[in-house]
Amino acid sequence: MNIGFVVHDFDTREGHGRYAVELVRRLAKEHEVTVYAKSQAAPLPEGARFRTVPAVARPAQATILSFPVAFAAVRTRHDVVHVQGWSAPSADVATAHIVMAAWRSAVRNAGVAPGLGERLLGGVVESREAQFYRQRVKAIIAPSHRIRDDLATHYGRHDGISVIPHGFPPAQAVDAAEARYRFQLPEDGVVALYAGDARKGLDVVLKAVAQAPAVRLLVVSRSELEPYQALAQHLGVAERVWWVNGLEDLTPAYAASDVLLHPTIYDAFGLVVAEAMAHGVVPILSRAAGVSEFVTDRESGWMVRPRHPEDSAAALQAFAKDAALRERMARAAHAAAARRTWDDVARETLAVYEDVRRS
Repeated sequence: MNIGFVVHDFDTREGHGRYAVELVRRLAKEHEVTVYAKSQAAPLPEGARFRTVPAVARPAQATILSFPVAFAAVRTRHDVVHVQGWSAPSADVATAHIVMAAWRSAVRNAGVAPGLGERLLGGVVESREAQFYRQRVKAIIAPSHRIRDDLATHYGRHDGISVIPHGFPPAQAVDAAEARYRFQLPEDGVVALYAGDARKGLDVVLKAVAQAPAVRLLVVSRSELEPYQALAQHLGVAERVWWVNGLEDLTPAYAASDVLLHPTIYDAFGLVVAEAMAHGVVPILSRAAGVSEFVTDRESGWMVRPRHPEDSAAALQAFAKDAALRERMARAAHAAAARRTWDDVARETLAVYEDVRRS
């Protein structure tokens, strides 16, 4: 099969990019794959080809708006074109990594201030995305049932949707003591990790940590962190927070941590949760993350409400007091993660391709 695989950036540092890299590695073993992206930071597997999409690089909303036209200018013929979100005028298959209308609603409900680009262009992107999902893609892959439901609720798309959750990676062996030394964290005590977009709940996490004095917090994010650092100072927790401005590979952060704090306001899936579980890190997460469908509350993770720091604080306090609880839930999280791999995702995705070709 000749596959065109379209993604903004072929780069493992972002969720869409990690999804693309994992799938292309597997698809290219038996099929012809051409990756279309505006940038490439991850190596292509043997046999795959790369074509640069000359989309606007910044800001993010301008990239989203310019990418479909730029892709149309360089695309060639394929048996199946698989795009990530609205990144082409039309496509055979699209993976819905976000439903923009649902995300914008979650931001408004949480009282989170959108960025300038989203304020200026978010409505236009939402309108174009809605039209794409309603009329211009044959089959949609939803990473979770919540995304399937969001597509129906916000865009009126009910048919041609396959729920194919993302994969859980194999854990990498990293010494916890060495990882803590790398980040200059104390050797003992409970360390909680927050990783990813700060808008999804870092303020709530800081307020929760303020109520759990035995817990240290490691923050790994490429977001603008100054407002959150000021909040940490205001809450009196600055000396218990370690800040890291992004990592190429989060493995050392997982190794250094006991729990992951992810009280997100919105996530189509939540790869950071999947990766943490695979490394035996207990997730404290909200039902707003699609990956929560794989978590059993108080067994393989701890469910909290997104904008309620007291919920996350209660979980942190319980883990700080009870090492046996942490260890038991860490084993359960790791076992839950082992039940689904990226090989499963590739196999189920190929089945969608075959259905599209027969239709």
